[in-house]
Amino acid sequence: MLVNDVHELSQAESHILHPGTRALYRHWEGIRAENAAPNRTDLNLKRISDLLPKLVIIEREDMEHSYKWRLAGTQTCQLYKDEITGKDALLGWAGFERDTIAKLFEGVVTNLQPCLIRIRLTTTENQVIAAEMIGLPVRAQNSSKIHIFGGIFTFRELADYNYCGIASLELSSARTIWTEPLPGDTLAASLNGNGSKSSFKIINGGLN
Repeated sequence: MLVNDVHELSQAESHILHPGTRALYRHWEGIRAENAAPNRTDLNLKRISDLLPKLVIIEREDMEHSYKWRLAGTQTCQLYKDEITGKDALLGWAGFERDTIAKLFEGVVTNLQPCLIRIRLTTTENQVIAAEMIGLPVRAQNSSKIHIFGGIFTFRELADYNYCGIASLELSSARTIWTEPLPGDTLAASLNGNGSKSSFKIINGGLN
């Protein structure tokens, strides 16, 4: 189901369920100040040290129009039961859901708009792990590229599960979080009006 969210653009935090996701979003909001996206060097990881194991950086491969995990925290790798750094960030997703997530990632990289995704991972032991992921634009160090900085936060501790790997992935909901650039933001101005102000939500079921 596709739902237009234009009238909810000022309610970004009301859509975020996990306190870790909310803390990361607030940190990003604080350091970006008047800019559409902060520099990666502006990230103060000491202030969010408790979130580090769950943080990720995703990079777009421009030539291949694909996305890869540039960095993945230890708990993110533990979630997938794999060292995912350097691998395809959309691996395991198929069809419509893969295209939907790729579109959201594209919005982060090209329109500088954060995205919020909720997923359900089914383990090899048929356990279901619900998680929330946020993707935020940051300017890469010594480069004009935009990376996706974010985190994946499970709604239950991973210690509650015992499994060998992830058997399948399901998209529960997804949305773009519209952030309004301020006057004088040269990075946002460089988009030349190509960004879209539409925000959407896709629902394929709940988290239970």
